[in-house]
Amino acid sequence: MTVDRTDNLSFIIKTTGEIVPAMPDDEEFSPSQLRDYVAGPPELVCKTRDGFFLFHNKEGKARGLPANELATSMYLSGQQKAEGVVGRVLLAHPDHIPAFWKVVF
Repeated sequence: MTVDRTDNLSFIIKTTGEIVPAMPDDEEFSPSQLRDYVAGPPELVCKTRDGFFLFHNKEGKARGLPANELATSMYLSGQQKAEGVVGRVLLAHPDHIPAFWKVVF
């Protein structure tokens, strides 16, 4: 799946493989929106080759959340793929996230 940044959409990728469009309430996702979308404390996993930011639940593995095989197969490589992503994932458009997340990558 290649995502077009000009659509200005973000997406939730569920563990079932379902992809749901998502938009911030304001110009950017608030901390509570990020927490709601990933069902826990958000952690930035990577910046995708399409320029999007992939978030998951930081406590997901400890809580035993199911694998998100679609997000893992689409966006991770090498060692990251071996560790995998669990739980619901937010694939955030770069215009939708606060600047402090962008300095990580």
